[in-house]
Amino acid sequence: MKSKCTIALLAGVVSLVLCYGSVSVAQQPHNHDHTAVLVTKRMCCAKESVPAIKELSKVPGVARVVADHKTKSLTIVPKDNAFPSPLAIWEAAERTKLEPVRLSTAHGVFNSKPRR
Repeated sequence: MKSKCTIALLAGVVSLVLCYGSVSVAQQPHNHDHTAVLVTKRMCCAKESVPAIKELSKVPGVARVVADHKTKSLTIVPKDNAFPSPLAIWEAAERTKLEPVRLSTAHGVFNSKPRR
């Protein structure tokens, strides 16, 4: 009886691993070589990040924005074949009073407001 339970348990684990693996591959976004990361001077909670996410989502070419309160950063994921403007990203953050400190994009790394 013990060996049947062990086999059943192992079969269940294997099926979960296989099921999880197929779901995660199907849901994985395609490769975003142009993802940007914006580090801010302050962003402690949703009170500050939600307005920034909404404002950054309005920037042309931005698919979604993810906040990380621990690192005070926002990850900006572009739409397919899009190159969101570093200047537009920086200015959107400024409008929400987040005080951008650093922006890393496919266009380069900016420690001050980009020119374009």
